[in-house]
Amino acid sequence: MGSSGHGARWFSAALLILSCLLLGVFLLDGRFRVRSVDVEGATLVEAQAIVAAANLTGVPIFLVDAHRVERQVAEAFGCFDRVRVQAKLPDHVRIAVSEKGALLLWENQGTHWWIDGQGAVLGIAARLGSLPVVHDHSGLPVVEGSMIAGVPWDYVGAMVTALPGVREFEYTLEDGLIVRVTTAGWPVYLGTKGDADHKVIVLRELTAALMREGTQVEYIDLKNERRPAVKLIAG
Repeated sequence: MGSSGHGARWFSAALLILSCLLLGVFLLDGRFRVRSVDVEGATLVEAQAIVAAANLTGVPIFLVDAHRVERQVAEAFGCFDRVRVQAKLPDHVRIAVSEKGALLLWENQGTHWWIDGQGAVLGIAARLGSLPVVHDHSGLPVVEGSMIAGVPWDYVGAMVTALPGVREFEYTLEDGLIVRVTTAGWPVYLGTKGDADHKVIVLRELTAALMREGTQVEYIDLKNERRPAVKLIAG
């Protein structure tokens, strides 16, 4: 009994030593270090930025902590609903992300934030991409996860949708949404409420007529689309 017990303990110790040796080989063997990281589902953030945030290149594949990397990537970017990390032997990691629906970018003192269709701040934008940008000239406070107070988000969303070719907007508390739609750079004050589609029709007809006539315009006021106003440059 004592002899068999001693033999069992010896065998267990030998097995443990062998396991440690094999693990050491796997950890040191370059064939089992992360060489490639694929990113799926990302349109708002460049894949290389996500790979950099995951920081996995060269890490032994057996030491990849999927849950830790998921948290790391989610915290680095505020626009993901879900992040899933999967390690595959011998040297590959797959990162799949599901994005929140960003409508536009809100620029405040040089920082860009992703804003969803309800006006909630999703997080700081690591890249601008192709989303339209609204430049805030009133310095409104921005808090991640909350709506920016003082902005009529339903109206802003409707105007951005009604002007799909416009990539740059401005916003002030006094004049609301502002856009420059001609090469002359005329500011057009769109205000904070109204029928977005109707305003676009009025804007196109008005700017076409003014440009045909060669009129020098200081600004166009469409806060009330039923009573548009044009201020001319005195000359």
